[in-house]
Amino acid sequence: MVSLIVEASNGVCSIACFDNETVLAEKSFVCSNNLSAVILEEIDNCLKEADKKKTDLTEIISSEGPGSYTAIRVVAAVCKTLAYTLKINLKKVSSLKLQALLEFDSNKLLVPFIDARRGNVFGAVYKNEEGKLVEILKEGYYSLEEINNFLSSQSDEFVYISKDIEKLNDLLLEGSKNNDMVRAANVLKIYDSLEDVDCYNMKPQYLRKTEAERELENDKNK
Repeated sequence: MVSLIVEASNGVCSIACFDNETVLAEKSFVCSNNLSAVILEEIDNCLKEADKKKTDLTEIISSEGPGSYTAIRVVAAVCKTLAYTLKINLKKVSSLKLQALLEFDSNKLLVPFIDARRGNVFGAVYKNEEGKLVEILKEGYYSLEEINNFLSSQSDEFVYISKDIEKLNDLLLEGSKNNDMVRAANVLKIYDSLEDVDCYNMKPQYLRKTEAERELENDKNK
């Protein structure tokens, strides 16, 4: 079983190729407005390093978001197209879960988040319970104050996990913090929980309407 996973929800693109539980190659790089121009080349580079061809793949795993609207659309489109043209399985994984996996072995509450501006984030709270990533606070669009209030109500220690920690540090509670770059290969830690989806019905998980949609809605309500 040769798998390819692609994640690029928050300014970092991470690609990995693995055969069953063995990671063959992985690539991580900062991406901004150039993702659509480089993603196919980087996928080819990852497969080349893994000594595999696209035709060797037996499944594609796509990050579904939340995160950058443009980035998660690009990733979804590329992964769906590859799965369709190669006639192989497609699976999906939350980008917040991928972030949480950076601290998967911790006994603390895992608090991944992605900056959504104006003190708001896409976030969740998880806990590793007997090797399973359990959702304690469901994935959603929250103010950091809401997440902090939730953490304050819990008796467990916690760790924030985000590349946006430095940017939002003044709004975070005192505690552990991890701002490492996400690693798509970490998906192996929760591989058995991944959902199968089909190429036609998989949709990015935005968790919030786009700015254009919100403006249109406001115009209709005037």
